[in-house]
Amino acid sequence: MEELALAFDPFDGDFGAPGDTTLSNKMVTARKTGPCSHCGCTICKGERIRSMSAKFDGTLMNYRWCASCCAAMAKCQADEEHDEGNDEQPPAWEEYEARAGLAERATQAAKQGEK
Repeated sequence: MEELALAFDPFDGDFGAPGDTTLSNKMVTARKTGPCSHCGCTICKGERIRSMSAKFDGTLMNYRWCASCCAAMAKCQADEEHDEGNDEQPPAWEEYEARAGLAERATQAAKQGEK
């Protein structure tokens, strides 16, 4: 699964600039808590995550994705590689995209429930 998660391009379709480069892209064990770069949920210390460092538009950027987002990435990549075209299930990328901003939506929903 880790190889599939690493093969997934989380920035596919984004326009880049000449000189953009990935410096590091690996699966690691989180040494500290913090937010996931995709869903915003908390990454826990000891969780197996994807870590990427890159230079985009001349700026050094660091990203960390939680285990759940990594599983969704791997599922997308496997679906793309096998291209089975199963019409009974939604495309795997929908699961990954649905995770975008998950923590923010949960916070907003909680605030709405308090009113």
